[in-house]
Amino acid sequence: MPRNLVLFDLEWNIGYKPYNFNYHGVQQTFRGEIIEIGAVKIDEDANVLDTFSIHLRPRIFRTLQHHIAKVTGLTQADLDRGEPIVQGLRRFMQWCGPDAEFAEWGMDDVPVLKQNLFLCNLDESRPTQWYDLQQIFLREHPRKEGEGMTLESVVTRMGIPMERPFHDALSDTLYTADVCRKLDLRAGLAAYPTEEESLRASLCPAPGDYRDFRVFRGYVEQSTWRSDPKIITASCPVCGGDLQPDDIWLKKGNSGWYTLSVCPACAGTGNEVGKGVFQRYKLARRDGLHWSFARCVQIPDEAGLARWERMRAQQIERMQARAEKAAAEAAGKA
Repeated sequence: MPRNLVLFDLEWNIGYKPYNFNYHGVQQTFRGEIIEIGAVKIDEDANVLDTFSIHLRPRIFRTLQHHIAKVTGLTQADLDRGEPIVQGLRRFMQWCGPDAEFAEWGMDDVPVLKQNLFLCNLDESRPTQWYDLQQIFLREHPRKEGEGMTLESVVTRMGIPMERPFHDALSDTLYTADVCRKLDLRAGLAAYPTEEESLRASLCPAPGDYRDFRVFRGYVEQSTWRSDPKIITASCPVCGGDLQPDDIWLKKGNSGWYTLSVCPACAGTGNEVGKGVFQRYKLARRDGLHWSFARCVQIPDEAGLARWERMRAQQIERMQARAEKAAAEAAGKA
């Protein structure tokens, strides 16, 4: 059965003040309200089969932000003449079809689409499958120092004629299709990592002895990984007992955390977990609405244990300094 591949690009408006909304009891910040959609259906050789283009009239950010106007060339009159956003989004999703697999240049548009669908009381569960075409491009053309990854810079680098303007949703989507025809798109789609594979690569980089990798999906609270016993309680890789995490957690990158956990039954023994194991987490929110938490345990080596002790001590010092500063400020106001 042929794939229903949809390349799409969004232009969205933002407000001069943040807009927060309630998603199943959790406050989220609206990333932007869609004002233009451009999309094409392609086959696996990136031949264009059909096109879709629409301007939308927003309901929340009704005034065109000056930066958005400068980048897109759109005017307030374009927004005012647009199709009502609920009606337009419904028409777009019907054009895509229930089995559509979405592809975009970068990973910004699907989260915006899903937030907009939810705020318009439409089904935000689709798309369930989408691809970042930058990843597929980099698989064949590894990035060299100084090379940009904007669509315009890649179009220039690939020698594609610039016959259309940029930052127009349909035009950008057609340029994306042009880039895809320069690639082995079939192979890129076939090799595209799943969310689980991406999280594993991020959480468990080589070298290292990692055990019990698991992914927990579909959470709306970012903090759930620390409060849900099912997620925070890991098992000892030797005896299967519950590990007890340290009180101190260290940040790893933008969305990772780890600590040293001990197994009461194995602590102090001569086995591989006698000195504890690292309990690691990676947090991800690909769709803009739901969190996924990847967890593993890592058997530490002596260098890793020494680094943990050093960084743990530094973290405690920082926490104490912040507490002392807060106490001094409170005393000054008393």
